[in-house]
Amino acid sequence: MSLQKSYSADIHLELNKEFWQDLEIFCVAECCGIDAFDFSKEVIQETISYYDKEEIITNLDILIEEIQSSKFKDASSSIFNAYLRKEAFLKIIKEIKQNILN
Repeated sequence: MSLQKSYSADIHLELNKEFWQDLEIFCVAECCGIDAFDFSKEVIQETISYYDKEEIITNLDILIEEIQSSKFKDASSSIFNAYLRKEAFLKIIKEIKQNILN
């Protein structure tokens, strides 16, 4: 029996996996982790046009709320190949959401 040590964001990120994969342009997450993704405003604005923007925002809102209320100090994602402090993970997700909205 394994003990969960972090909040796993993948339950919500998996819902829009293709969107996240389209942002994985610098490398692959398996190699470079979250640095493989381009979360710049320009790339996000271009990429989001192919997806259901409202669905992604809703999923990010739920993810943000769940991470904030989580008892864990850390958050992780196999999609991003990332294990970060909860605050750092939240900062990234909130910046992504802002780049989608603008």
